Amino acid sequence: MSSESKQLCLTSGLEGAGDPLLHQAGSLFKALGDPSRLRLLQVLLAAGASMSQGDLARQAGLSIPNASKHLALLQREGLVKRNAQGNQAQFEAIQPMVGSVCGLVCSFILDRAESHWREIR
Repeated sequence: MSSESKQLCLTSGLEGAGDPLLHQAGSLFKALGDPSRLRLLQVLLAAGASMSQGDLARQAGLSIPNASKHLALLQREGLVKRNAQGNQAQFEAIQPMVGSVCGLVCSFILDRAESHWREIR
């Protein structure tokens, strides 16, 4: 990404972004749009270290095959990194901005719920 494109994103969100950037943003939001993938990222970010696929699956409450499918997608999107260590795969979060994005979304959801609660009272 050119520094000009990066500055456009930083100063105006997606305003003025071309189709390639919008498609990439959509793909990233799609990856973040699944509760199981968010749980995996939550576990990784809380750990602050790499974790085995089995430990991740267990702590996220997922089966290993299901976690594997989600981790592969997160890896393709550049949100986690996979390192092979012997016959085990270790994963680590490489985009800590996910915590910030999720915090913004959660804040929005709580504000919306609070507004709705005030309206029905």
